[in-house]
Amino acid sequence: MIVLRDAEIAAQNPWWQRSDWVSTDPHLQTLAAQPRRLPAPLVDEIDLQAPAIHLLRGPRQVGKSTALKLLVRRALEAEGYPVRRVLYLAFDLLEDEPPGEMAETVVRAKQMARGGGTSLILLDEVTVVPRWRAAVKYLWDRGELRNDVVICTGSSAIGLHDGAERLPGRRGAGADHGMWPLTFAAFAQTVAPEIPPSKRLEIADLLTGAGRDTCLDMQVHLPTLDDLLDRYLRFGGLPAAVAEAVDGAHGPSASTRAIAYDSLLKELAARGASGATAHRLLERVVRSLGSKLSWTSLAQDLGTGHGLAREYVERLARGYFLLPLYFWRRGSLSGDLSKDKKLYFGDPLLHTVAHERAPGIPDDRAAMVENAIALSLLHRYEPVESLVEGFETVEQLHVWGTRSGGEVDFVCGPFRSVAAVEVKYRTRLDRRTVRGALRALPGRPVVVATKDVLEFHGDHAYIPSALLLWALG
Repeated sequence: MIVLRDAEIAAQNPWWQRSDWVSTDPHLQTLAAQPRRLPAPLVDEIDLQAPAIHLLRGPRQVGKSTALKLLVRRALEAEGYPVRRVLYLAFDLLEDEPPGEMAETVVRAKQMARGGGTSLILLDEVTVVPRWRAAVKYLWDRGELRNDVVICTGSSAIGLHDGAERLPGRRGAGADHGMWPLTFAAFAQTVAPEIPPSKRLEIADLLTGAGRDTCLDMQVHLPTLDDLLDRYLRFGGLPAAVAEAVDGAHGPSASTRAIAYDSLLKELAARGASGATAHRLLERVVRSLGSKLSWTSLAQDLGTGHGLAREYVERLARGYFLLPLYFWRRGSLSGDLSKDKKLYFGDPLLHTVAHERAPGIPDDRAAMVENAIALSLLHRYEPVESLVEGFETVEQLHVWGTRSGGEVDFVCGPFRSVAAVEVKYRTRLDRRTVRGALRALPGRPVVVATKDVLEFHGDHAYIPSALLLWALG
């Protein structure tokens, strides 16, 4: 049996022996070196007193391990936890080991801590252990965790998928939580603090008097927002890249780009995809960004079967790397998973690293802006409980196919109160676009995301894309 050795457990919990542990913790030192701390509401809001099993999900490199270390500091400095009742375990060394090894490691760590009473137990990267939930279930059933606050993290929703459902009656006050790359609005305020906080408006809100006034008041900031959008499309919203943007770098560093690309390759390699296959997949997403894509055409490009091509995309979607958006199925309340769809990157940094490996494809700024708008609409409308399961099956954001064979880029919200967004990021605006959307969705609010036009017309509006992204939050 392979379990973490006592020395490894002790090394992961330096506060058991040293009061100055913060000064040497690698996660907190990296955070301290960043010019600004990115927002992480979980750190301040999660209840550290009520026994529970919480699940924290999000993409790789989004800062989950750092959040756990900040929770350690909060527990010790603000919540009154004795040092021996705070346990942190990273399971990287138990990758692909049976769940029994994970369970025994937790038991041994609690024995070493000798804390007694309610403990805060932070289990980092549980998804590297197959059937990790079996270990948690076992520990709960034998009483090892029933009085504790337990937080499990994982970089991929694959290993966490169905975890909540398979711990029935064993989570106490636990809940699912997510950490995501910054949307444009948060990126803008982090890089340029003089930008006012977003109003976090929905599309329908933008067509009210208050929404119109908000946009008109923000028009003075539009040149700055346009410059920030340029940077966001290069850097994206992951902490390391945002820190470089704040420092004034022209683009994300080679190491930051490599980490993002390697994470994606690792996700596909776990399904057996070669590096060449991953490269072809990313090149196709770059080439078709903002356009319809079928499983059949993707399979032909990859040289694989239809089912395997779909598996690759869905695996990357569960891991937050890709965002597939499906056409709304007529006569239904959901999307049609079998037909055409659009694929977007889960963060602009992923487009940056994919595009640099496809040098023959010219920059398509309009498609990149559309990608950013897709991400902002996703986080504005999709419930957290859906997002924590990955981006595989989004419920509140779709593409709308018109009866004439056209399409509306995005429809968002519940079916009976859906709103529409068209992206027309170009110098010369074709106003026929909005007429098609209004005919397809009579009586529903429509916003056209433009390059620089700002106009309001009752049931529709033209709003510059950078301003719209700020307003969505």
